[in-house]
Amino acid sequence: MRKFILKTIKQSFDAWLTLTKLTVPALVAVRLLMWFNLVESISLPFEPIMSFMGLPKETALVWVTAMLTNNYTGVMIYLNIMPLIDPLNIAQATILGTIILIAHNLPVEAAVCRGAGVSPLRVTVLRILAAIMFGFLAHRLCLALGWGLNEAKCVINFRVDPAPPWGQWLWSSLKSLAAIFVVVLTLVLLMAILEKIGLIKIFSLILSPFMRVSGVGPKATMITIIGMVMGLAYGGGLIIAASKSGEIPKRDIYGSIILMALCHSIFEDTIILASLGGSLWGLLAGRIVFATLLCGLIVRLASRPSAQAIFIGRKYA
Repeated sequence: MRKFILKTIKQSFDAWLTLTKLTVPALVAVRLLMWFNLVESISLPFEPIMSFMGLPKETALVWVTAMLTNNYTGVMIYLNIMPLIDPLNIAQATILGTIILIAHNLPVEAAVCRGAGVSPLRVTVLRILAAIMFGFLAHRLCLALGWGLNEAKCVINFRVDPAPPWGQWLWSSLKSLAAIFVVVLTLVLLMAILEKIGLIKIFSLILSPFMRVSGVGPKATMITIIGMVMGLAYGGGLIIAASKSGEIPKRDIYGSIILMALCHSIFEDTIILASLGGSLWGLLAGRIVFATLLCGLIVRLASRPSAQAIFIGRKYA
């Protein structure tokens, strides 16, 4: 038992250390962008794309802020620009919320992908393109059905300082990194116990139809589900630990990261973005179905030798 616990702690610490080395530079870079007010300049190229998705051009700043930071800060920016634009309808609020859910916190979460041996640049580009694809398709579908034309009601007021004092930012970042270690340790231990008592096989069997569509193999099923529910940092931590031990095939690691990147923290993040007045079911079901189908397509395309250079990259294949 002692040997088992020590091995689990070491495995968790190694995964957490890899995450920390990768995410800290990304956190500092994002902090500097916010500090020097450079996000608004970065958002300018995205303004024409917003109308492509049926959204006001001013919401480009909201999405770019969320892509560089997190959902909370994106919502805070939206609350600041609300008086400057016409009220969004339910369809627009749902689309804006979902594209943020698909593509947010990109610098930090790309670092997690790198730690798992998946190209961070390709995953980042994929998430942005996937969000635009979803936005366009959802916009056309809502227009065709005449759905969501009533005004959206923003119900929660988040108060987030996008550029807090350096000391406050440092303390908050350290607490987040410590919390990630505790959660990763708990999850790795739980996964090891479930594996030993045979529950992993049962869960994998139950979830196999869903995973079959997404292209994720049975060995990565539980880790992927955990990442989808809790967040990419936690699921990524488990994937990093598994990839170092060689327990999961590279194809399944790739599929798991793609699915988690497109759809993670499905409850907490969905509730946050639903506060903008979008449809809760649209935000939840729409993203899950879209991410599952798109992931299945990408994994199958990436398995072809002729497409590996595009989707995976020779360095990561």
